Amino acid sequence: MATINFENLGNIEKGTVELNNFTIFTGSNNTGKTYATYAIYSLLDKDFNFRLTELDEIINILYKEGFYTIDLIDFFDKHYMNIKQKIEKEFSKSLSFIFSATEDEFKKSKVSFDLEQKNIKNNIQQIKYIDNFDIGKKDINILEIIKEENTFLLKLVLLENHFPKKIINDKIKMILNQLLFNELFSNTFLLPAERTGLNLFYRELSSKRTAIFHHLRKSEVDIGELIKDLIISKYPQPIADYIDFLNQTYDYKKNSSSFKDLAQEIKKELIKGRYEVDKDGIYFLPYKKDSNKNNYTKKISLHLTSSTVKTFFSLVFYLEHLAQKDDTLIIDEPELNLHPDNQRKIARILSMIANRGIKVIVSTHSDYFIREINNLIMLSEDFESRDELLKKYQYNKKMLVPVNKLNAYLFEDNTIKKMETTLSEGIIATTFDDAINGLNESNDEIYYQKEADLSDD
Repeated sequence: MATINFENLGNIEKGTVELNNFTIFTGSNNTGKTYATYAIYSLLDKDFNFRLTELDEIINILYKEGFYTIDLIDFFDKHYMNIKQKIEKEFSKSLSFIFSATEDEFKKSKVSFDLEQKNIKNNIQQIKYIDNFDIGKKDINILEIIKEENTFLLKLVLLENHFPKKIINDKIKMILNQLLFNELFSNTFLLPAERTGLNLFYRELSSKRTAIFHHLRKSEVDIGELIKDLIISKYPQPIADYIDFLNQTYDYKKNSSSFKDLAQEIKKELIKGRYEVDKDGIYFLPYKKDSNKNNYTKKISLHLTSSTVKTFFSLVFYLEHLAQKDDTLIIDEPELNLHPDNQRKIARILSMIANRGIKVIVSTHSDYFIREINNLIMLSEDFESRDELLKKYQYNKKMLVPVNKLNAYLFEDNTIKKMETTLSEGIIATTFDDAINGLNESNDEIYYQKEADLSDD
């Protein structure tokens, strides 16, 4: 499992998160949860731009001989720590870009990571990688890369040597990053807390579209400034990526995912209908049996639907068309706009997603969500009455959360604290208990004092 370390990132003075199949962040507002999720999103899904000088000799021989075989274990032992430090340095330097802020705001920030080196070597041995590197309009094949399963040898065959060495260097660097840091990098999909509004206004919010309109309204267009605005997003990178995703849904809908059955769970249990994407926008088609039959509308524009329907569009679309095993799914406030009963249902569905091979990271303020996860943890241990309880409360074994597959973290006092999680109770969430106990105490005192005073009168 990857461990991510933060220093001076927003409100986080220092903290560490170990990612698991299911990772939960909680804590008061303004404690750094969004900073952490945005940083993790960008770290897991990033192609790092740095020069790998360790490849220079390999490239020279490859251009001279036409082929080269890299012993990946030997390469790992010699260069892993140096490459890791370069990635960490490059990523920390990019934080101002990721958050669309000034460099001064992140000049003291640092993000680093730790991986189990034994696991890396085991992964390298098991991975099978075969690829052809094509370039140009005619797709000229200039490089073949072969890594067979159960071997540590990466074979490179150069078919054309008149292309710049930097192109080959960047391609081989990318492959080595994938092989050496496979445990860290993954395709990552983030649903921000702002998703309800973004799902409605994604076209207007497109950074490229906004930049063009802004410049066209001027009497004179500065081409240099226009290009700069088109390249540099006005939003933090995760938000910009989410807006880009929404603007590409019409193209993405041609894809099919093996997780669409879990999208069906959301449609059946939570929104009582399905979505349709066309060139004009996003629409909702309610199930007739769940609608007002006297005022049934087959197709409703998304802006006319309930907040729950608006909120869940991107998660349903992701599960139907984009989700793949080994992805990472990050959701900020999965309980957004949900009735407590539906907060429990989304906890169950996210648990099933995590159990199917997609790593799930959530940031939540919901006591209902945490308590439902606790039920799934407690039921993961076999005991005499378990099957009876599963049936009574409509759980199934695909929802259950093994205690060793979940990590929970409390963000408070400018740090990140790992929360105790046990089979007997689940996550020990004292932050919610204190708030609930305080509310109960004030409620009781107000009620009984009022009753006493009124009876005296």
